Amino acid sequence: MFSLRTHAIISGALFAAMIIFAIGGNVVTGGRPLKDPTLMLGAKVLIFGLFLAFGFSLIPLMLKIFLAGQIAIGNGEVGIIKTLAAHQTAAVWVIWGLFIAGMALAIPAAINDNFFGPEAAQSFRSLFRGGSKGLLVAQPNMTPEEISQESTLTLNQLKNPSGPGVPIADGVVFDFQIPGSAIVFKGCRYYYMSFFTHDPAHIEAISIGTSPDKMSVEAADAADADLRARLKADGWLAGHEVYKTEEDQQLHGGATRGPEGDMWRKGDTVLNIMRKRMDDPVASEDPAMAGEWIQYVDLWAFQTYPYIERFEFAPPSQ
Repeated sequence: MFSLRTHAIISGALFAAMIIFAIGGNVVTGGRPLKDPTLMLGAKVLIFGLFLAFGFSLIPLMLKIFLAGQIAIGNGEVGIIKTLAAHQTAAVWVIWGLFIAGMALAIPAAINDNFFGPEAAQSFRSLFRGGSKGLLVAQPNMTPEEISQESTLTLNQLKNPSGPGVPIADGVVFDFQIPGSAIVFKGCRYYYMSFFTHDPAHIEAISIGTSPDKMSVEAADAADADLRARLKADGWLAGHEVYKTEEDQQLHGGATRGPEGDMWRKGDTVLNIMRKRMDDPVASEDPAMAGEWIQYVDLWAFQTYPYIERFEFAPPSQ
């Protein structure tokens, strides 16, 4: 333990450093967030570290002030005051220990809730996900036995046997590949396979959670664009809806065809690029940019895709 004056200087210096850093940061950035995620993370860690150091420095300072006040009013020989004065260091460490125990719970929760940014949260969550449990190779029209022969991932149906036609699903980290495609989806989080109604031995549709983690709208847009580019390079055809009737065209502002980019076909497999919001909307948000999202893909057998006659497939225009 230092003197009261020394502890006051330490706390004052840390408080001043926080103020100077905050003002200096606003001057340098013009009050705008840093675009570089690494610099932004470093700035957050620095200011948070200063805040913690300031908070910890207040404990011995407040204890010194309290004891000085008690001694000044004549309570220096009172039992508890005398004991506390004789064991100041131990008292400080007990309180610091409680702080550290609370931080051990609060800081991981703060990281997980994006306090240090989405990149830090994703890295933190990846520590607990573990690595891939294997490669799933599957597409519609296959049987579970055929999928198991092609894959290194053990299907949940084999781990938990069920009757024919019962959907197969699991939430596990794995990689995914479609037979006949060079594209590998790394770090997928779940799969769901359903069977043909008229043929409970063959898979009709598959849903794959392709996002390793939640992401912003901007990141989801980038992930979708990257997947479109990979599908194009892999020889997939882009699909678009055709508005054949006058009524259809009127409903779509006079257009004769819908947009392309989300629906793709290769052989007898139709792939849809999809996304799902993982958090709840708030009243003040910008709907175009708000939320945390995951990307997933749905695979369908071409012959039973709903209203497939309304779609045409061709090499992508872009």
